[in-house]
Amino acid sequence: MGGGKLMAILHFINVYGTIIMMPIAVLALLPWPFRDIGLAVKRKNGKDNWLLKVYRFLMKIHIPCGIYVLVVGIFHTIFASINHGWGFNWGMVTLFFYLIGFVVFLLRKKIGRVWVPIHRFAEYAAIACMFIHCVPALPIIFGGIAKMIWHNLFG
Repeated sequence: MGGGKLMAILHFINVYGTIIMMPIAVLALLPWPFRDIGLAVKRKNGKDNWLLKVYRFLMKIHIPCGIYVLVVGIFHTIFASINHGWGFNWGMVTLFFYLIGFVVFLLRKKIGRVWVPIHRFAEYAAIACMFIHCVPALPIIFGGIAKMIWHNLFG
């Protein structure tokens, strides 16, 4: 495979991987509100309400979603930095918070129950920074890329 083809494949992964990263990151964030609201809502006949059932499903995909976001985020950081230069930006801050969340997860047995609020804070902070980082790209995504995908799919 030639260098040009490899760069095209890497660029494709970078662009499309990061476009679907935001919804996956939000999906990884959703278990907490479902759990908190689900616990606040009264249970019928001692059975879990639908919110807690959704919470359990979301927790099953929470770690795979987090892995996807972390791996694609690191790839995007490296690929974008090689192409546009290394520098401090909202993407780097986003990656920093994701790495904090990941490290806290790895250390959860050593630091005890305090890991959960730290992990949640890091996740919420990462999502906020990701939104700030993505705002300049939204017109490109919705104005060009999304139209191109729509046109290719539905003609």
